[in-house]
Amino acid sequence: MNNSSKKLRHGFEDDIGDDLSIGQSLQHLLAKRLSIREGLHPWLPSGLTLLGGKTKAGKSTFAEQIAEEVSLEKKVLYLALEYNERMAQGRFKRFTELHQVHIVVEGQMDRMGKGGEDQFDDLLFKYKPELVIVDILAKLKRHNTGHYDAEYQAMTEIKELIDKHDKDCLVLTHSSKPTANDSDDPFDKIIGSTALQGVPDNLMVLAQSNGHTKLNTKGRLIYPSELILDFKDGVYAERSGIAAELKDKAPLQAAILKLLEDEELKVSDMAKKLCRSDPQISSACQKLFNEGWITRENRTLPYRLVKNGLL
Repeated sequence: MNNSSKKLRHGFEDDIGDDLSIGQSLQHLLAKRLSIREGLHPWLPSGLTLLGGKTKAGKSTFAEQIAEEVSLEKKVLYLALEYNERMAQGRFKRFTELHQVHIVVEGQMDRMGKGGEDQFDDLLFKYKPELVIVDILAKLKRHNTGHYDAEYQAMTEIKELIDKHDKDCLVLTHSSKPTANDSDDPFDKIIGSTALQGVPDNLMVLAQSNGHTKLNTKGRLIYPSELILDFKDGVYAERSGIAAELKDKAPLQAAILKLLEDEELKVSDMAKKLCRSDPQISSACQKLFNEGWITRENRTLPYRLVKNGLL
């Protein structure tokens, strides 16, 4: 390519660059001083989050607790689209005048595609909430054929409104019933997951297991995580302590760690306390030793903790 051709080519590209009205250079974007949005709640990442879970898995209770805690300091818009006024009154009776919540119940708002998009936009503009909770997605999103493109576009319509007003949003949806062909990925069980998973900034799944609740989370700017929650007196609490990480997957190892929180113990002592055989305790201790949870100076001395197991 001769110099004149290069000049023509470069000049042509420069002219196009000068006339661009859409987008921006990457350097210009990276140079912008954009405020970093802090999460409004320890369990809820910033952005649009889709929370899945089976019917009666506790999704609404979880969302109401998030709203209760956040609304003491920030405004919350709560679209309780499955509740009539009597049901909502019973569900939100713990809230007081200190909680900054604007609630929309069943029948007070149209779904998107029938005027709901303008109503939603108006609520976001006038109330100016920091957090929006939608319970439930099927009552808000535009009715469609259920095909991938239609579902994707219906979810995108909600996200674009949330992004337009720069808010955090938690949207509840249902998970499908388990089948023999299910994968181990909990996020695959979100109804319409192939279409719906691609739009939100974050995905969460709430599931009941062995008397406690698992909250799995992943997102574009966060690492995948799993929290163990206990539910008592109508409130979720994050399980903590040295044995929290192992309690579900390896209960015997968790029990050993719990014992060693208070004192150093030999295998025989732990076997008596846990009503297990010495070989069972020895095998579990060896696994904990290999993973760096416990240690001992030699085989004649007791085991002791060497690291914190907090989630």
